[in-house]
Amino acid sequence: MPTWPRAVLFDFDGVIVNSEPLHFLAFHEVLAAEKIELSEAEYYREMLGFDDRGAFKHIFAARGRELDPRTFLRVLTRKSEAMMELIHRRKLEALPGAEQFVRALWRHCPLGVCSGGLREEIEVMLQGVALRDCFSVIVAAEDVDKGKPDPAGYVLTATRLSEKSKRELKPADCLIVEDAPSVIRPVKALGYPTLAVASSYPVEQLGDADFVVPSLRPEDVRKAVPALKGIV
Repeated sequence: MPTWPRAVLFDFDGVIVNSEPLHFLAFHEVLAAEKIELSEAEYYREMLGFDDRGAFKHIFAARGRELDPRTFLRVLTRKSEAMMELIHRRKLEALPGAEQFVRALWRHCPLGVCSGGLREEIEVMLQGVALRDCFSVIVAAEDVDKGKPDPAGYVLTATRLSEKSKRELKPADCLIVEDAPSVIRPVKALGYPTLAVASSYPVEQLGDADFVVPSLRPEDVRKAVPALKGIV
């Protein structure tokens, strides 16, 4: 059995489940109430990779609008409520290959989720795709002071996985699975190998990653990452 990776850290939205369309609808609804129009193209072009806090700061700044603390709390609360309503109303499925990939790795090494989403959303969606049992650590937006694309969340995820597994995990021991170029660059700069999934961005925009796959289907992963051939 291959000795690498010793841990795998997953992004969530756009890597394990196709939840980005729900996030867009929730943002669109909340921003419309604030008299801010958000197109789907703008959301996918500029807001992926941010957590909710960063996304609202970005869009308000882009519109030249002040985001005072009261407004900030209001839009964050409404976004969470809208997102949970959409999750409960719609049946989510794991992205192609994600369930097989996660299950295969789960038998090999500890797994963690590092997401810009809220813990409640992540927990409900993981339960919905029957993968909650595979992840011993979940780091959500509320667990870090600096959200994505800052790499602090991934550093915390690796630290917690190291504590749970009772063995030191250096960045080179881990594999990070991401779909956002804005996140891939800073985590790679810290020494973490990265596997980019072309679910939200085209392959040609993911060149900063160590490995790039069109999906997490086993045949795609084995072709791109030879070290995983004995695992997936």
